Amino acid sequence: MKNILKFSAIFFSIVFLTLATDNYSQNGIFSYIEPKSNAQFVKNNSTISFKVDGNIDITSLIKNSAIEITGSFSGKYQYEHIYINKENLFVIKPTENFKNDEVITIHFLSGIKYNNGSSIKPFKHTFRIQKESLPQDPLSGFVNEIPSEQLKKLNDNSINESEAFPVITVNYSDNPAPGKILFSNIVFNVQIPNTPHLIIMNNDASVVFSRQMGGQIFDFNQQPNGRFTYFSRVRGKYFEMDTSYIITDSFYTGNGYLTDIHELRVLPNRHALLISYDKQVIDMSLLYPGGNPNALVTGLIIQEIDENKNVVFQWRSWDHIPILDATHEDFTAEEIDYIHGNALEMDNDGNILLSSRHLDEITKISRSTGEIIWRLGGKKNEFQFPNDPFRFSHQHGIRRLMNGNIILFDNGNYHIPQNSRAVEYILDESNKIATKVWEYKNTPFIYGNAMGFAQRLENGNTLISWGSTNPTFTEVKPDGSKALEISFSTGVFSYRVFKYNFGSNVTGIQPVNNEIPAGFILHQNYPNPFNPVTNIRFSIPAQGNSTGLVSTMLTVYDVLGKEVKILLSGQLKPGSYETDFQADGLSSGIYFYKLTAGDFTEMKKMILVK
Repeated sequence: MKNILKFSAIFFSIVFLTLATDNYSQNGIFSYIEPKSNAQFVKNNSTISFKVDGNIDITSLIKNSAIEITGSFSGKYQYEHIYINKENLFVIKPTENFKNDEVITIHFLSGIKYNNGSSIKPFKHTFRIQKESLPQDPLSGFVNEIPSEQLKKLNDNSINESEAFPVITVNYSDNPAPGKILFSNIVFNVQIPNTPHLIIMNNDASVVFSRQMGGQIFDFNQQPNGRFTYFSRVRGKYFEMDTSYIITDSFYTGNGYLTDIHELRVLPNRHALLISYDKQVIDMSLLYPGGNPNALVTGLIIQEIDENKNVVFQWRSWDHIPILDATHEDFTAEEIDYIHGNALEMDNDGNILLSSRHLDEITKISRSTGEIIWRLGGKKNEFQFPNDPFRFSHQHGIRRLMNGNIILFDNGNYHIPQNSRAVEYILDESNKIATKVWEYKNTPFIYGNAMGFAQRLENGNTLISWGSTNPTFTEVKPDGSKALEISFSTGVFSYRVFKYNFGSNVTGIQPVNNEIPAGFILHQNYPNPFNPVTNIRFSIPAQGNSTGLVSTMLTVYDVLGKEVKILLSGQLKPGSYETDFQADGLSSGIYFYKLTAGDFTEMKKMILVK
């Protein structure tokens, strides 16, 4: 009998610790609800959000009397709510934090009606709050990438008195792609001199922009809207700068989660995708022989926040991926980082691609429901790898390319011998086949055990940042020959390196006349529909700044909001301009072009017909 009871305890613990069941589609009311039904470890100050199906009378849901929230310790909770019409999303905000370890019940009452006037059948939705509130560290996941013998100390607030700019060496150059290179410098051993900087430079290492920073900086990048972003270790969130390098916004996770350093993706609608790490105390003895009954386990949170910082989408690894899916973690350890997400990508169909280092996995997640669509790599791999049987190991980064393939940086921690590479796959998502079509391994091998990235450039070259090793990055041509290689000094690294073609380069943008327009104008493209070339005109009025120049960006997107091409990113004088958009190689369909100039933004639709 004791064995039976023990088995039952283990079974139910596995269910609740790894795969919370979900009935959010009950009664045809919701397409998405968060926290999920029976979710565990929910934050004390979480909001409750749900998307309603089209057959529900929205006005009946807006009434507070239609929903009640109760806690098993606290009784009835008061709340405020907002309705985000464009997302068809309700966000409920309790006026006080939930209590630790209490079960929260959402009562959906008969006051909610269908559009035909009939009332829903009342039902309940429950989840449990975390057992205890633990101190969280936005860098905790990153620290786990670095072997303990290398990790001497990370001091946020230290800054060298010398204010020394890092030593940057061009090791090799052979006709690299045009563009500006973005990166920042970090160290893991404070005995190595290093003053953090944001750096933008040319291919010859001449500096375009630099700014000394007061602590560790990660993920210095340019977003599709042309603005620059970086993660501040001291501030614990991402900051955005315009093309004049003035801070204009910040991005951070909600619902009580701290923002993680690994990824920020700013979407065309000013929403943003972010990551958070979530530590919880879990009895691992119920899941694994010899497991620690008080193990500190780190899960992963993905959030989409809107322009007002509301959480409009949330995904938690606790609800979808079992702890024992980690590939090389010690399940008897005191601390277990079982997911370790390190990159996000908005896929072509509007869903999310997640790179999880400690799963050795790329996961595709539905942005509508939060459910997993497929899993590539790792223990629960669903794909065949016909010409890459060893697959990828502890990878960093994931991007969907214009040709439909995916590219990632494979750190190769568990390859034999250890070696890192950039690798590109064709994914047959219907038949679940991943075919390697390109890779680059340096000769001799370069091994970066942590961090790193692979970026496909506009001319077809690939920029590979090697992470925690030297050289810092290598740009290679499609045939595998080197175009550029640059290094920091020994022991100084960069989290990721990017290259973009922006700045004063306005090739193809022609002034129409010398008249100064009275206001901003974005004209309809002509011809429209078009095949394969169309003309886009716009006007910029005089501005009151000292230079008279206006930071301007003209970008083309597909119907899913995926960036297709940046036609312009630079500073323009007031005037009227035009440029051609050539759609060779693109499929027929609807596209959008967006002008951002100063504080002005406008988007128009165009149709490509072939």
